[in-house]
Amino acid sequence: MAKTYKHYKVWLNGKVVPPEQAVITVFTQTAMRGANVYEGIRCYWNDDKKNLYVWKLDQHLKRLFESMKIMHMTAPFTFDELKKGVIDWARANEFKEDVHFRLVVYFGDGGPGGTKAYRPEEIDFGAWIDGGPRQHKDALEKGLNVCVSNWRRINDDSIPPRVKAGANYQNSRLAAIDARKNGYDDALILTRDGKLAEATGASVMMVRDGELVTPPVTSGILESITRKSLLGMAAKHRNRPPVERDIDRTELYIADELFLCGTAEEVTPVVSVDRVPVGDGKPGPVTRELQGHLFRAARGQNPDYVKDLVAIY
Repeated sequence: MAKTYKHYKVWLNGKVVPPEQAVITVFTQTAMRGANVYEGIRCYWNDDKKNLYVWKLDQHLKRLFESMKIMHMTAPFTFDELKKGVIDWARANEFKEDVHFRLVVYFGDGGPGGTKAYRPEEIDFGAWIDGGPRQHKDALEKGLNVCVSNWRRINDDSIPPRVKAGANYQNSRLAAIDARKNGYDDALILTRDGKLAEATGASVMMVRDGELVTPPVTSGILESITRKSLLGMAAKHRNRPPVERDIDRTELYIADELFLCGTAEEVTPVVSVDRVPVGDGKPGPVTRELQGHLFRAARGQNPDYVKDLVAIY
């Protein structure tokens, strides 16, 4: 049987409603074809201050509007209205712990033409916010065993991964299913040229000979906000600047450290690739260092990053 999940209040088109009232018609293009763009965002609880902070909200909203622009979507709400919606939703749920949520802008009813409704004025748009507490402490501590997938990454000239679109993640789902069927926790996906792109829902960073390396944004990756934050933190706190360049598959086997990074994954160590241990098979010191920097910043414990926080209460 399918699992039963607890759902929380939802912000739907300007109103916070109980989960059972958070419904849209099956005739929407988001239901029929996965036609939406979205942001996965985190709130972090500071137990000392009894505050809940949204991490990098403005940057997430900026990326959301960029996704809408590429997809020729008319924004159903302004930047400030969506920002207020996030705050209203989080306050309505009275969270007192770390939270992961999605802000989704969707294509509505396009009529009998469906995907042939080319112009924004031919289709309506809507938005919702949903989510709740989400933690993965075991993975953060112990790390993941991953494989290199046989599935290749979508490309900018077909389905651009720069757009954070719901439909794009079918590519990731296929890779993740194969990985888990074969006893792995997750998969790494290569570009058509055989270079590392990203994992099924996160960017990837490698440490080799003390150098922090990650694929460039032109390697079929989402332009990750967490990735950008960590590159800045590494440049500030480490003696060697991080490097953005192509990564070959075989480099993964001889890396000193490897980790996934993203809003959902945060900074999650990878301890083996294709059953080959990464380094000594344990989370490494650079990974631990960057975990610490990220969590202190997101919980309001580092004054250098106060500008990146929005206080819920």
